[in-house]
Amino acid sequence: MNYYEWSNEYTQTAEQLSEVIERLNKRRKTACASDSRELGERLAMYRSLRRECLNTAAHLMERHRGAA
Repeated sequence: MNYYEWSNEYTQTAEQLSEVIERLNKRRKTACASDSRELGERLAMYRSLRRECLNTAAHLMERHRGAA
């Protein structure tokens, strides 16, 4: 596998995480207070994972282009 393909895999994972985040946001809008807090914690975790995937994808794409 090369850096380009690897970067694309991380980008796809970030897109999948975006879908999960969207679903959790919808559930959170109608959840009770205790569930809302738990969903908020899960959202924070998934946002962090998504951000890390995007950063890794960008780094790998730089490697592919020879910048890193």
